[in-house]
Amino acid sequence: MEDHDHVRIRSAIKIRIGEAKSLSPKSCRILPGCPNTFCVVILDKEELFETEIVEKTPCPFFCEQFEFEIPRAFWTIGFYLISTDASFFSTDAPIGKVSFTKDQLSTLPSKDQWHVLKAVKYNSDAQGKANISTRITGEHGATYLQVKLKECCNLYINTTNKVIPYAILQIVDNVNSIRCRRQQTGALRYSNTMQWRDTVYTFKLDELLEKAGNDLSKLYLKADFYHYSGVFRDSVFLGQVYANLANFTTSWSDTWYFLCPMVTEHFVLPNTDLGSLRLQIEYKEDHILPAKCYASLLGLLEASLEDMENSAVYISAVLYNEQRVNMAQCLIRIFLHLNKVEEFLLCLTAIDMMKTSNPNTLFRANSLATKGIDELMKTIGSDYLRSVLKPTLDKIHGDNVHCEIDPARLNSVGNLNSNLDNLSSYIDSVYAAIVRSGPRCPFILSSLFKQLQQQALSFFPGVPDVRYTSVSGFVFLRLFAPAILNPKLFKLQDRRPNLRTSRTLTLVSKVIQSLGNLDTHQAGKEKYMENISKRVLDAKHVNGVKQFLEDICVPGDKAGGCDKSRPLKEGTLTEYSLSSFPGRDFNKRKKYYRLDDSTLTAHRKNGEIWCINTSDILLAARVDENAFGTPHIFQVVYEQGTLYLRAQNSVEHYDWIRSISRVCNSRPLPLYHSGILYNGKWSCCLAQKNDEATRGGCCKNTNPKPPKIDLQRELQRFYTIISGNLEKLHNHVTSLESEMEASPDDITPLQKSLASTQRLIDVAQEIQQYHKEYSTSKSKGTRHLPIAASTLTHT
Repeated sequence: MEDHDHVRIRSAIKIRIGEAKSLSPKSCRILPGCPNTFCVVILDKEELFETEIVEKTPCPFFCEQFEFEIPRAFWTIGFYLISTDASFFSTDAPIGKVSFTKDQLSTLPSKDQWHVLKAVKYNSDAQGKANISTRITGEHGATYLQVKLKECCNLYINTTNKVIPYAILQIVDNVNSIRCRRQQTGALRYSNTMQWRDTVYTFKLDELLEKAGNDLSKLYLKADFYHYSGVFRDSVFLGQVYANLANFTTSWSDTWYFLCPMVTEHFVLPNTDLGSLRLQIEYKEDHILPAKCYASLLGLLEASLEDMENSAVYISAVLYNEQRVNMAQCLIRIFLHLNKVEEFLLCLTAIDMMKTSNPNTLFRANSLATKGIDELMKTIGSDYLRSVLKPTLDKIHGDNVHCEIDPARLNSVGNLNSNLDNLSSYIDSVYAAIVRSGPRCPFILSSLFKQLQQQALSFFPGVPDVRYTSVSGFVFLRLFAPAILNPKLFKLQDRRPNLRTSRTLTLVSKVIQSLGNLDTHQAGKEKYMENISKRVLDAKHVNGVKQFLEDICVPGDKAGGCDKSRPLKEGTLTEYSLSSFPGRDFNKRKKYYRLDDSTLTAHRKNGEIWCINTSDILLAARVDENAFGTPHIFQVVYEQGTLYLRAQNSVEHYDWIRSISRVCNSRPLPLYHSGILYNGKWSCCLAQKNDEATRGGCCKNTNPKPPKIDLQRELQRFYTIISGNLEKLHNHVTSLESEMEASPDDITPLQKSLASTQRLIDVAQEIQQYHKEYSTSKSKGTRHLPIAASTLTHT
């Protein structure tokens, strides 16, 4: 995530790790046989997430999903399959990996795909960026290249958080056959952001140019960066830069480069079949322009409420059908920001009702209306869903008892009755929690459901049950039943259920879905569902569901199911503090932190709890990496002092700062120090503790309280969908014009659609022009836009 030149760049990725197949025992070099396997998500060299371990199978099924903002510039993202044993001294061995560069991510289709595993090579990963200053000069009839290595940042290694970096410089050609004498810089101790002294390294180019046919474009400056591990240990590779000499000038010029994996042109691994990994990846990079650039688009979307069927919104939903889910997500957030989300959805549902002849199939299709209400329920109904289902789901996961009622799956038929009792008790618990929860439904949802109910009755006056089915199709079929079936996806559980629990959840979800259909017959077509259906699917339970659907359609003075103590963010953090002991700079201690609307609490092993009221928090912001000599540290400034905490990785670091900033004091600090006060001086600005000029801080708090909805980002996402294939809009214009010529009698609706389509094209082209102006004004090679690669091939 970068901000520069008034254009914000935000990157987000959604990953679904499905399964692996055909893992060969030979692919695991350390652990023979079918290994216990897990998958690790790695950004450059930084480990972000890992799946649960799947035991002893050549085809492990993971089925885990990760969705997160990418808070920094990156080069590659990799998925490593790791084998491990279950012993106390566990040994991990890489089986293979699938990796993508940032450019490759943008071209991937957002659907499940199988990817062949590749061997994990030495030096195949890199992280960080380097600032190199160069110039080509001539003295005494000779040509020289002068190089200054100025700065590196975001360096990372797996073995320690403190990097001792140095670099080796050399001139080579594109196949490394022409080389000159290497020059090595000194090592900088214990820093993740390193700055060298103003040392000039000089290379004579005459002999090299002669070998290259006097063509500068065939020569490269090669800079290899290493971590110094000690006298008797091998250095650890950090990354390398290849810079073409043809891009250098006769005056000093500073350029930033990504550190890239090592080029291994002479190293070829044997062609071994390691297996495959199924992934679904959806990567988005939004270049968000200033608000004024989206004014026309916002006005066009708002005007769609006047005549939805002939509007730009509805035309876009029809033409870009494959992007309906993404379109619904951004449109719901846009109209939530405008406080017109109910009006927007009711316009869409009216169109769906007009096109539905059978009320029993109402809202069963995946239209923009149904996807929009899905997204609204997920956006504002998550607290309500958690309060209703989580207690029972926690009990099901904790008990882990047998609930199988299919005789074909049972070892002993004698267990059938006890299993039926167990399943019945869980269904009754979920049912009771649901039917009592009507008054806690969020106000916006209740108001929408009430109007939806009235709308359905007006369209289908002879069908009294439509007052229930118009709402239950969303609440039960699209919210409760899917959340029970997959609680981790709805953030109701942290871990994926085991096979027994998963089967229990499937059976409970089937019955709850049948209740939502107001069905008094059998739940499902399977014969084994008869017994449980007789216990649950009766008039008493169906009447309870009907009463719940009436309750949920009564908007009143509700808290929206919002529990002030619900966790917004929780996890293990390392607390840093200055040490009073001689010979030790800092104290470190891991604690479990939990953030909710009112408090930030720390839980210690002895059970003691320490907390800060969020109303007392004045700031949450990053800390310079060289302050403690380790990355991912942030500070929480509150009324009584400052807390320094270290997250596990850059994604967690960003999430914690953003989450705390959203609930902190409504008047956050405008200035802060990005370093620490050490020996009476601030490490960031070197100012004295009592210096009046920097008493408040030396850094400006540029984003003190993030908004709940980033309107410009959602508008940019809608524009991205449209601009991805403008040809569809142009073809639609041609089609409408042809229809008007063929049927000149009643052309008013066609004229409205044509005007909306043409206006949408004009607005898209206007924003497109803004992006072109930005693209031509930005220069690559800056700190925010490093040069990502050379003409050499990286493997």
